[in-house]
Amino acid sequence: MNKYAVWFRALVWLGVIQNCVMGIPAIFAPNWLLELLHQRPTEDPVWTSFAGLLVVLLSLFYIPGGNDPYRYTSNAVLAIFARSQGVIFFFFIYPNVYPVFGIIDLVFFLFQAPLLILTMLNKPQAYTPDNDDKSLQRRDKSPSLQ
Repeated sequence: MNKYAVWFRALVWLGVIQNCVMGIPAIFAPNWLLELLHQRPTEDPVWTSFAGLLVVLLSLFYIPGGNDPYRYTSNAVLAIFARSQGVIFFFFIYPNVYPVFGIIDLVFFLFQAPLLILTMLNKPQAYTPDNDDKSLQRRDKSPSLQ
């Protein structure tokens, strides 16, 4: 992988870790986490806990695109798209409610989006996904059903 892909992978994994570090406590102690981040407490901890769960689950979908953005391009693009939607949600739809979450998504978006673009612009010409050669050979040797 080229240097942009390596940096993109690192930042996606950093984002996954960040989402889990904030999402897991939000599931079990939402107001504690909000207080720790100097945000207003929630009046409905169930929905805030559920949002934490969704953030953790969403992060799992970032992993394939972060590990191999050439093979899982859709996952990589959607990871960036999800960050941009977090910015829109926390800055424009619900401004000044939980701005720290918008700031986090903005920072990741501003670093990850250009890195993904540079990663795709510098895609190796003879790229083949890891471990895919064996599965292609098996398919070529299998009898045809024609």
